[in-house]
Amino acid sequence: MIAAISLVAVCALHAAAAITLVGPTTISLAPLVNPTHAAVADVDGNGVVDIIVSCRDTTGKLAFLRGIGGGVFAAPEIIAVGAPTDWVEVHDLTGDGIPDLLAAVRSNHGRLALLPGLGGGQFGTSVMTLAQRNPSKVVVRDLDGDGDLDAAVVNYGSSTVEVWKWSATEHFQRSQIVATQPWATAIPYPFCIVAADFDGDSDIDLATASTGAAAVAIMRNNGAGFFAQGESWHVPTVGKEFVAISNIVEADIDLDGDIDILSNGLLLNSPNVTVVWVNDGQGHFAEKVLRAGGTEGYSWTVNAADMDGDGDRDALMGSALPGKLTVAEVSGSTGGNFVHVTSKAAGTFLRDMTLVDIDSDGDRDVVAVDIAAHTVMIYRNTSGGVADDPPVPPTPPPSDSSPPLVSAAAASQWLAQWHDDGESFGSAVPPACGAGAGLCEEPHDTPGCVRTLCCQAVCEFNPICCEVTWDQNCVDAEDELCDDYNCPSAGACDDFHAGPGCDDESCCSFLCEFDAFCCWAIWDEVCAREATALCGASPCSIGHDASAIELAEICYQRIDEGCNRAGTAATRVACGQTFESTISTETTRDTDWFRLDALTCRTEITVASEFPALAIIVRGACEGPLQVSATLEIPPCTTRSLTLAAANDWLVIAAANADRPFRSAFPCDIENPDAPPPGPDDPPYVPSFFGLHYRVSFAPQVVVGDINGDGRVDGGDLAALLSGWGGGGAADLDGSGVVDGLDLATLLSNWGAN
Repeated sequence: MIAAISLVAVCALHAAAAITLVGPTTISLAPLVNPTHAAVADVDGNGVVDIIVSCRDTTGKLAFLRGIGGGVFAAPEIIAVGAPTDWVEVHDLTGDGIPDLLAAVRSNHGRLALLPGLGGGQFGTSVMTLAQRNPSKVVVRDLDGDGDLDAAVVNYGSSTVEVWKWSATEHFQRSQIVATQPWATAIPYPFCIVAADFDGDSDIDLATASTGAAAVAIMRNNGAGFFAQGESWHVPTVGKEFVAISNIVEADIDLDGDIDILSNGLLLNSPNVTVVWVNDGQGHFAEKVLRAGGTEGYSWTVNAADMDGDGDRDALMGSALPGKLTVAEVSGSTGGNFVHVTSKAAGTFLRDMTLVDIDSDGDRDVVAVDIAAHTVMIYRNTSGGVADDPPVPPTPPPSDSSPPLVSAAAASQWLAQWHDDGESFGSAVPPACGAGAGLCEEPHDTPGCVRTLCCQAVCEFNPICCEVTWDQNCVDAEDELCDDYNCPSAGACDDFHAGPGCDDESCCSFLCEFDAFCCWAIWDEVCAREATALCGASPCSIGHDASAIELAEICYQRIDEGCNRAGTAATRVACGQTFESTISTETTRDTDWFRLDALTCRTEITVASEFPALAIIVRGACEGPLQVSATLEIPPCTTRSLTLAAANDWLVIAAANADRPFRSAFPCDIENPDAPPPGPDDPPYVPSFFGLHYRVSFAPQVVVGDINGDGRVDGGDLAALLSGWGGGGAADLDGSGVVDGLDLATLLSNWGAN
């Protein structure tokens, strides 16, 4: 089914007055910086709502704004967490009637921080639970229906969702890790997670938005708090440009009784949009409707609530550089049309907003945070006759506010990593450094390089390297400054430890070329597994099979990206075929897609690879839903097989392991005619330690009972067996020399197999 996408014009369909917001009243959070989210609740138990603000502040603190009443708040108090945070929730988790805090620690050493409430707005020392890489948001709901609150965390750096069940003795215990879009060409970078009953079966499902994979994914709850692999729907396009998304909110926009999804819609070459992902009633979102978005800045956040008391959910959008708050009254009676769209100034970067009655007058107000200006902004919802707040001079954006950006997705990912004065993810690493950047030892047009500690050292010496381009001067500095950061370090290479590097210098240096995170963050459980699998390995060549079909893809052209890239193809396969090709991770990660819908046999898929590879069976259509049905991990220089027993749509081959896709270390080894080779004084091409070649075969699997060889056990085989009864030949399935009841039992047990 082709996704229905339409662009709906803004029009005034009825005479209701536009939603009126006055303000903002601006509250400085000094000395704290980089606020990310405001949670609003009565924290101190006095009957007045308060505000708790998470902050990407390197001192590791939250801001606490005590409510005085009437939407007025005291000066910020400080709550110590011990690490920077990207999100905070206020709930009574311990069941003692006192609100507790649960924060997502957005750092390389990802954690959940539980701060038990002591009453009166006081909190105990934070209890840290180890999560995966760079958590960005947490939702708190009763996910398993047992009456207490659980948590689901989306990890930006690991591209996963972790489900944590509440335990009175252990606080939270991790019950599940779900990968988001493992087949994606780009690194998924899931940024936002929401919870709702999307499929109407009365339990709570999860949904994520990915900035890199440009998709919304739904993870369905089985009723006991266990979630199926995500089903993904891709973003729509405007012209030739993909809409970039970062944030979503759940809301029944069209008033048809099911839960739709709203997302922001960032575009570089067209005005921003808001995407309505329309639920078909079964939790599928093939239909996407584009509606008005803010016309200025980069569209970033979105929320929805009944702001005018007419029974439908209105939409609010926030942008960055400049910060704007755009409000759209929604007409649910006309299918969720936007009417009366207006915008207000909102500082520099409106990072997030909470819609809640802040002044106890019965309507929803807006509590927003500006991550760049380090403020909380309050917009009061009025019905007229209320004087506006004193005007607040707009905060000018930083002079270097926006780097050159080649796509809306790049803008979305840059905003997701917003830093201030060199602070990013709770460390001093420039945002241009790390995964996804170019090689440190080679010049490239973009700023930064992949080895983070090396990149940081070079950029401290020459800031241009992280602001404009990584030129030959940066490469020369790399040669002088970047000798084996954090290798060796304390801790065994095959064990988790909360520090970068490990004690075997050879293994440490080798692995960090493939997973730089291990040498600038912590040696987490993924690093430990990778060290076990890769350290000590030897390169190999799988040779050439003369019967194989060679796929003439030049690495950097990426012509068989299937559902990952519009305008590219996929290789259609038939029973008995074998293919050979290559994979690379240079610039944008390469994947190869094979169409399986023409297979007429029960198939054994065998993959031989020179590099660590992942074979992923994906079911669905490109516009969605796409869902993983099986995975096969292939260590380097090995051969692995799986049986394709049921109808599926795609096989995807990628440089990856079961934990993560590889983002570097497999450069394309074929000369690009559009980018001539370097000059004689430039550094030479550095090949990957492992080769880039793989072979995949699709062999018909011999099915016991398929007497006539048509690939299926059915009535034709039964007739052949009965006609040979008492004799020998092909119908003698167990090799006893005679066709008898045992052979009949074998055939019937495999009936229908193909």
